[in-house]
Amino acid sequence: MQYKTIEALDCRVEKIIDRTVKHYYSDWKNYDRPKYMKFKGSQDWEDKKLILIARSCGTYLVKISDILAGNDWANTLINYYSTQESADFYYINLLSLKCKKVTPEEITNIA
Repeated sequence: MQYKTIEALDCRVEKIIDRTVKHYYSDWKNYDRPKYMKFKGSQDWEDKKLILIARSCGTYLVKISDILAGNDWANTLINYYSTQESADFYYINLLSLKCKKVTPEEITNIA
């Protein structure tokens, strides 16, 4: 879904977290939310396309550019949570103000 303002997109992301994360909310609060805020203020276009992995036991925020570049950490996260644990994947584009649920298989086609 596309949003009209960055504030509306921020609200959507926070609602995803509130609805999904039951334990280790501190993952979002202490690690991924500060990264999200940093990416919002960045001038680098590679910081603007993100994948949010939301699960009942925490979150991960990964840049799509890291996934496509073959970053071991980013790809390990995607592979693990797509096969070993129930997780929701969300594509967030801070430039076009989009947020949508995606499958792990769709991630490489988003770029």
